[in-house]
Amino acid sequence: MSTFVSPTGSNPNTPSPSTTAFDAKLDIAKSSKTIADYMRQNGKQAITKEQVAQLANDTSGKVPSDVVEAARYMQRHPDVFTAIETHDVAGADDLSGVWNFDWAASGGLKGTPTDAIARMQDTFDYAIAKSAQITEITTASKAELDSTKQRPSN
Repeated sequence: MSTFVSPTGSNPNTPSPSTTAFDAKLDIAKSSKTIADYMRQNGKQAITKEQVAQLANDTSGKVPSDVVEAARYMQRHPDVFTAIETHDVAGADDLSGVWNFDWAASGGLKGTPTDAIARMQDTFDYAIAKSAQITEITTASKAELDSTKQRPSN
């Protein structure tokens, strides 16, 4: 649940278009399922880390926004992709099969240190973003208040 604070006399802050409800609830399982579903829809059995980066940076509009956000999640958490791709083989080669994403989507990484670290990073990122919003709002409010306290110059 999000609460938006707005200074008196202005419009409430709204989340930026890139901060969607989908992204707010994104985790290892959901991002993995989204990528696995996309791979199946496009006849892909495997995907490289570089291809995930291409999905995350898509500007063509051909990649659905939920897939872009899921790929960005993987980019923000490179250890998650590595843990997924090495699920069935020893050693990372930056290539993961759809079955590995299925495993992660069904909770394969739930409760692991990789999951805990990803959740902590997301929590810290969220807190930093909210702190920046609060700073922006309070700075604007203070500037407005200060300007009303200025003495008229004669």
